[in-house]
Amino acid sequence: MKPCSVEVNTFVAMLSGGRGFIAWGLQMTPAEIVTILEGHESWLRGEQGSARANLSLQHLAGYDFSRSLLKEAKLTGSNLAWCNFVRADLSETDMFAVDLGGADLSHAILAGADLRGAYLRGANLTGANLKGVNLREGVLMAPSENSKGMKFRTFNSDNSDKRQADLSGANLTGARLGKSAIMMADLTGAILVGADLQLADLNQSNLIAANLLGANLNGANLSGANLSGADLTGAELSGAVLNDAEMAGANLFNVDLDGANLEGARTGRKLFELERDILQMLKSHKVWITSFGVKGERAILDGADLNRVDFQSIDLSGASLREVNFTAANLAGVSLAMADLAQANLHKANLALADMTGANLTDADVSEANLKGVSLEPSEIKDAKGKSTGRQWPANLSRADFTRANLEGARMNSANLRGAILEFAKLRGADLTDANIEDALMTGADLTNAKMPT
Repeated sequence: MKPCSVEVNTFVAMLSGGRGFIAWGLQMTPAEIVTILEGHESWLRGEQGSARANLSLQHLAGYDFSRSLLKEAKLTGSNLAWCNFVRADLSETDMFAVDLGGADLSHAILAGADLRGAYLRGANLTGANLKGVNLREGVLMAPSENSKGMKFRTFNSDNSDKRQADLSGANLTGARLGKSAIMMADLTGAILVGADLQLADLNQSNLIAANLLGANLNGANLSGANLSGADLTGAELSGAVLNDAEMAGANLFNVDLDGANLEGARTGRKLFELERDILQMLKSHKVWITSFGVKGERAILDGADLNRVDFQSIDLSGASLREVNFTAANLAGVSLAMADLAQANLHKANLALADMTGANLTDADVSEANLKGVSLEPSEIKDAKGKSTGRQWPANLSRADFTRANLEGARMNSANLRGAILEFAKLRGADLTDANIEDALMTGADLTNAKMPT
């Protein structure tokens, strides 16, 4: 089967014009694909008579390419929507203007690949290696869904499709992303060291704990982006737009912000900047914990405004934190075991790897928060001497709002999730064994490899 040919200039015109159409070739049979892939592996070994894989403009939606060797293959303009590329080698591959909507590229190798004009909405690139990838002038968030081919046009904020490009933990070191549109993408913990993001549109993207060391963000649009805990050491931000951006706990060492637009940007607060009575209460609470309640006093901070505070792995176990405002606070690694967080506001907070065993989150707002690897398991109940009583206290998450929260790898076994809202939440690899999910809303949630209650 000979793939259709198309002039590269046609693609360029479609991208620059904002609208365009690509007609795909006929769908190939599995036997034809296998033959091409086998020939490609022979070509990579330098065997005579073999040929480089050319799957340009083919309709391959939904195919399983997991662990396939596609290094340097030609996939220009192909429909690869919903394909499985888990741990595939796509390094230096020509994927110009491909449709990868909904595709699983987790832990795939895409180093040096040409992804200009790629459609990646809803794609999963968790842990992928995109070192040196070329996404320059690409469209990650194009709204077209129902055409027979691939359309390119400007992002429509009224689009009802709520899928987001998932690049959490991806290695984008030195990636060329200049002028790329990466709106509303999940880049939690992504490695963007030395990446070229000049004039990129990162509007409302999640960059919690991302490594942007030395990245070029000149003229980039970071309006509404969440940069909590991100490392921006030495990054260039001349002309960058950071309107309404969350920057609590961000490392801005050696960063010149004079030329950046920071209107409405929200920077974090250090712990020592809090009111004296709160600091004294936290100090007394630490004594209360270490003495198993014999000395000191339990912290009661109900209703306190602690938004955007960097808590630096502090111990808040057993504290009363009802209705506390923790909006965008950095609580990564913090101990909140058996803490009472009923009706607390944890919107966009960073709770990665936090100990929340036995915590009470009834009616709490945890939307868009980062809870990757968090422990919401039952807490072991101990006596006054610190010895186990043999009893456990499960976490109470009833009616809590986890909309769009990152709960990847979260341990939630035996938790009470009755009536909880988990719409569009990321629950990849989460453990919900024996959890109560009665009346829980999970529309659009990513439950890949999650352990669900029987």
